Amino acid sequence: MLPGGADEDGLRDLRVGVPSTYYFERVDPEVEGSVRAAIVRLRDLGAELVEVTTPMDCYVHATHWGLMVPEATAYHEQTLRSSPQSYGPDVRVLLEAGELVSAGDYLRAQRARTLLRQAWARVYEQVNVVAAPTVPMTAVPVDQHAVHWPDGTVESVSDAYVRLSAPANITGMPALTLPVGRHAAGLPIGMQLMGAPLADATVLRAGRAYEAAHGVRTPPGVLVS
Repeated sequence: MLPGGADEDGLRDLRVGVPSTYYFERVDPEVEGSVRAAIVRLRDLGAELVEVTTPMDCYVHATHWGLMVPEATAYHEQTLRSSPQSYGPDVRVLLEAGELVSAGDYLRAQRARTLLRQAWARVYEQVNVVAAPTVPMTAVPVDQHAVHWPDGTVESVSDAYVRLSAPANITGMPALTLPVGRHAAGLPIGMQLMGAPLADATVLRAGRAYEAAHGVRTPPGVLVS
């Protein structure tokens, strides 16, 4: 018997949350199709699928950047001052912008983090893990800087890449990404499994069961949060 109540050959007694908000908004159709198909496979392994509403979605972007940018600036401060030419222009601008974030704004982002953690804890009263796309699209060409979504939204590539992993990064939820298909261009598509804080064993068990059933071997280093 593996941690979390399911046997080695399946996911019986595991409740998998399927987000009805945020995670499937502004997502490439092929990414969404592959991830939803993988979620169905989790059900086939014995998991119960439960629709969940993810909390405080409208605050994720501001909270994430309000924490990440000043913390990255503080980490890179010495090198940024001594050899700024070591950074690409886009990264350097981001790190320099972090110097303009006030202590008050950073503390407000920390308070928002606390509220997000509390709200997500209530989600895990309903389910054991949440399954969703890892990123909303596959890798873009190196010279592409924006994504144009069908609803008219224009999003920077950097925002798009971190948008769906931000809730786990903010709250400290363990999150594992698994390869679940390929785009028409051959680029890999990932599904992330997120669990409650300290429920790493449950997340890993679900990922292991999916891999074992589909002959997937995940490279080292894919625990993304």
